Amino acid sequence: MRTAGGTANAEAWSGLINTSSFRPHPSFPRAFRAASWLNPACMSFATTDLDGLPPAIWSELERAVADEASPLRTPVLGTTNLFECSMRVVVLRHAEGARRELVCYSDARAQKVHQLKLCEQAHWLFHDPARRLQLRISAHTMVHQNDAITRAHWARTPLAHRRNYCANQPPGSDIHAPGDAIAPALKSPKVTARELEPGYENFAVLVSTVDQIEWLQLGDEGHVRAVFNWTTMKWSGLWLVP
Repeated sequence: MRTAGGTANAEAWSGLINTSSFRPHPSFPRAFRAASWLNPACMSFATTDLDGLPPAIWSELERAVADEASPLRTPVLGTTNLFECSMRVVVLRHAEGARRELVCYSDARAQKVHQLKLCEQAHWLFHDPARRLQLRISAHTMVHQNDAITRAHWARTPLAHRRNYCANQPPGSDIHAPGDAIAPALKSPKVTARELEPGYENFAVLVSTVDQIEWLQLGDEGHVRAVFNWTTMKWSGLWLVP
C-alpha cells in the first residue's frame, strides 16, 4: 500500500538547499548534504543515496520528540472505522528507528481508540512547512491500556497532563456549555498524583510499528520523492515521480 507522505518529504529536504551557491542549508541532515543531487553538475536523482534516507528520517523524528518547537512533533494521525476516515493532530511522545516505533497518547474512550480496535492500520502525516518537507507513514498500531507500557508512560506524564484523562465524560460527548468536563479540584496547582490516579483508567498508549514511509521534499531546483517499505530485515526504497 503506497502512502502519499513520502512525496512531501523529498520536497521538504530539497527546500533547504541554498540555490545561489548550491550549498545545503546548515540544518540539512548530513546524510543529505553528501548526496550527489546537491551538486548542480550532477542533478541525477538516481545517484542520490537512497539507503541513507530512512536513518536520517528517523533521526529527525527522534529529535522532534524533545523539541516542542519542531513541527514534526505534532503530526496528524489518521484512522478508520472501515467506512470513513478520521484525522486529528496528536503529540509525538516517542520515536525509535531501531524498533520502527511511533508513539502517541489518547483517552481510551476516544473515537480513534475504538477505530484502531476495528482496524489496526493507521497513517501518520508529518509536515515541516519551513523546510517544505512531508512524510506519510503507514503503521500497524496497537492500543495499550492497563499494562506495563501504559504504566511506564503514565509515570513520566506530568500531573498537569494527567488531568486531561480525568474528564467525567468521553471525548466528543455533548455538553451544555463550553468546558472540559474535568472537576475544578483536579485543576488546582496543588493536585496530587493520587487524586489524578483515576485518570489512569482512561489513559491509552498508541504504539505504531511502521511498515512504510513516503518522503517528499519540495525545492526550487526540483522536487524529490521516495517510498520505503520494511522487508523483514531492512528498508527497501524506490524513487517516485513527485
